Amino acid sequence: MPLSQFPTAMPAAVSAVLRVAAALRYIRDSSGDLPFRALDELQDALRASKITTFAALSEGAKAPEAAEAFMSGLGGPVTLAAYEAAAMDIEAKASAWNTYLGGVLQSLPVDAVIGMVTISTDGVDTRHIERRAFMPAAYADPLRASQELADLAAAFEAVGA
Repeated sequence: MPLSQFPTAMPAAVSAVLRVAAALRYIRDSSGDLPFRALDELQDALRASKITTFAALSEGAKAPEAAEAFMSGLGGPVTLAAYEAAAMDIEAKASAWNTYLGGVLQSLPVDAVIGMVTISTDGVDTRHIERRAFMPAAYADPLRASQELADLAAAFEAVGA
C-alpha cells in the first residue's frame, strides 16, 4: 500500500470548502452594491476547493479504510464514495454558476466595470483609468437571487459547510 497524505490533504480541503461557504453566504446575504472582490474571493475559493478536494480524494484512495476512519470525525461525508459524489455534485453546480456569472459579467455596461476619472493633484488635473470596486445593486440583486447561486450554496451546505 502506498503512503497516503490524506491526514494532511483532507484538512486543507475542509478549510477550502469552508472558505467557499463563507464567500457564498456573503454574496447571498449582502444587499446593495456588491464588491467585485467578493466575486473574486468566491472564484478563488472555488478553485482552491476543487484542487484540494481532488487531492484529498487521490490521497484517500491510497488508504481508503484509514481515510474513512479520519473522515468519520469531520462532520461531512463519511465515505470516500459519498465524498466523491458530493464533489461531483459541487463541480456540476459550480459549472452552472460559472456559466451564469460569465453571462452576468458580459451583460454589465462598460461604465459599470471601468471608466475614466479626473484626479486633481496640486491644481493639476490628470485622467486615469478606474476599475470599479462594486457591481451596481441593479445587477447584483438578481445575481444574489439566482438559482445557480442557491444551488451552489446548497451543494456546499450538503457537505456540512
